[in-house]
Amino acid sequence: MSESNESDIMYHGAEWFEKNKSKLLYGAVAVIIAAGGIQFYRSDTAQTKAASESALFAVQNSDTTNLVEIAEAYANVSTDQAGKPVAERALILSAKTWLEAEDYDKAQAAFKSYLAQHGDGFWADEAKLGHAICQEATDAEADVISTYQSLTNSAKAIIKVRATSLLEAAQKKLDPLVAKPKPAPLPPAEVAKPAVPVVPPALAAPDNK
Repeated sequence: MSESNESDIMYHGAEWFEKNKSKLLYGAVAVIIAAGGIQFYRSDTAQTKAASESALFAVQNSDTTNLVEIAEAYANVSTDQAGKPVAERALILSAKTWLEAEDYDKAQAAFKSYLAQHGDGFWADEAKLGHAICQEATDAEADVISTYQSLTNSAKAIIKVRATSLLEAAQKKLDPLVAKPKPAPLPPAEVAKPAVPVVPPALAAPDNK
């Protein structure tokens, strides 16, 4: 490239830059603002997630051993953090804790709520299993066998094993085998004894007197 061409490029480049420097400045400012916005969003999201998780950890690390209080605390986290990932986990933990506390009505309501909100959630199989257990515990006529049967194919080994065990127990309790009573054994037959011939009484001798 000749010196004259290089001079032209430098001259026109400087001229172009002078005409467009304001646009370049605004563009640079826009990029900086956008980058800052993205960074702020990520930072804010991380802080929000950390705050949500801390609410759940606070329940898990509490000193109380009262299952009712723990279940209620998990339920509160689920409500307060609605729409956030932590709410799903808090809800299933609340239902599980109610079940451990043997409050089957509240446990069943929590499991139903989970399935309504997170039908395809990570803990959907656990919720189905828990719901069936509550039904079996509170309703003698409940048909939970089909639910247990469906969960024996769960991809989660622990759910599969638990459902299989509950299915066997439910079948024994809800569908007992009807067995006919066995007849009482007959006493062994006695050895037949030869019949004693019955001799008719001798005819009385005629009285010759």
